[in-house]
Amino acid sequence: MKGKNKQTKFPVARIKKIMQKDDEVGKVAQATPIVISKALELFLGLIVEEAHKVTAERGSKKVEAYHLKHAVETTEMLDFLKEIVQAVPDPSAGGTIDLEAEAAEKKRRGKARRDRKEAAAADGDAPPKRRRSTKKKSQEEVKSEVEEEMDQDQDNDDKGSPAPTSAHQQQDDDYDESS
Repeated sequence: MKGKNKQTKFPVARIKKIMQKDDEVGKVAQATPIVISKALELFLGLIVEEAHKVTAERGSKKVEAYHLKHAVETTEMLDFLKEIVQAVPDPSAGGTIDLEAEAAEKKRRGKARRDRKEAAAADGDAPPKRRRSTKKKSQEEVKSEVEEEMDQDQDNDDKGSPAPTSAHQQQDDDYDESS
């Protein structure tokens, strides 16, 4: 795979992680998740293309779940997905999707939420709205915080407590002591 563009549309690291969750899978070669990603891309492209054809045939502007169902049922290569799409209602096959009922249900749920919020606000039980602070610290505030930390460190040094050292400083000190 030298010289090939290895950009993929699916996250290679996540694919590798999913593959390694299986106990039977040992080490995964570097190229394997890339190939799987490309295969997923082509597979998804096939399904979307078939669903687009169904959508265009029906004169619709949106790809709906039943368009995917019809694409799976009419494409031999996608037969293994038939059990998954079986429960999707298809208006052309006698199944109905009551769009008005769905819209009414959404409206009812939205109104119920608003009513609960208004009732809580009227009772005074509503928690205060949290807002993110957009105030940024000025350079002076940051400088004063740093000075305070330095003063605290200086106070610790004056009290005789050892100053924290990094691992590299500790190694240098050990080297100096041994020579």
